[in-house]
Amino acid sequence: MAEGLDPLARTALWTASMRAREHGRDDRLFDEPLAGLLATDDGPKIMRGFEGEVQRGVEDPALAVRTRFFDDAMVDAARGGVRQLVLVAAGMDTRGYRLRWPESTVLFELDRPALLELKASLLASASAKPSCAVRPVGVDLLSDWTTSLVTAGFKQTEPTLWLVEGLFYFLSAHERDTLLKEITALSAAGSRLLADYVTQTSLDGPGMRIWREKMAASGHPWKSGCDDPEGLFGAQGWSIRVSAYGSPEADYGRWAHAVIEPGVTATRGRYLISAVLDGSAV
Repeated sequence: MAEGLDPLARTALWTASMRAREHGRDDRLFDEPLAGLLATDDGPKIMRGFEGEVQRGVEDPALAVRTRFFDDAMVDAARGGVRQLVLVAAGMDTRGYRLRWPESTVLFELDRPALLELKASLLASASAKPSCAVRPVGVDLLSDWTTSLVTAGFKQTEPTLWLVEGLFYFLSAHERDTLLKEITALSAAGSRLLADYVTQTSLDGPGMRIWREKMAASGHPWKSGCDDPEGLFGAQGWSIRVSAYGSPEADYGRWAHAVIEPGVTATRGRYLISAVLDGSAV
């Protein structure tokens, strides 16, 4: 069923599989009952392969922590009056189905057409009903995606919540900067942006060598990191807060004793970003 997906799109199945595993825990940080379906048969195979070869069977808590962190931030934005949300590289995300949204909320999902078509087919097979207006927009984020988003009904005059989850490190620095500029150009004052990233220092360090080699061999290398997210986002007019995994707001009881393999603590220089656009888009 997922044979036609390119290597990067297939990482969405891996993510869905990890979310399905989290959903099955008694102490789960979030509910995602559709994740197992959206992972397809391939997702668990990809997950087990990486954990066996890179993490040696250890369950990295980053995905669970990241998902819960962004869930809470998105719900908070909606309570603050934001009614327009855009998931950039949405993958098999189901926040438009599993979270409760205020009336009139519109959630746009940007991703490869083939992946969104597969997702729509699987959701239809389960008779899944969204909790807000969900508008899939099949695009190539490295090409002209803004026109398709506006055509789908995106309103540039309204504050927007942008979620860029699990994407930036797959982009080169130039691709990342271009995408950020395009997002900013579409954003009204008061818009918010959520993202996760990794430091360039850790990405270049020996602790990430095996991970990077495995990711590259699988066709979806990690291409960039950033040691100065305040400068990167601030240059576009965003005021940001950086939360390291394991900090009080990004722990949830999972990170303090986490490891990435036996005897190695779960560092890797990863962090979560919460940003607000203070003035007019630049």
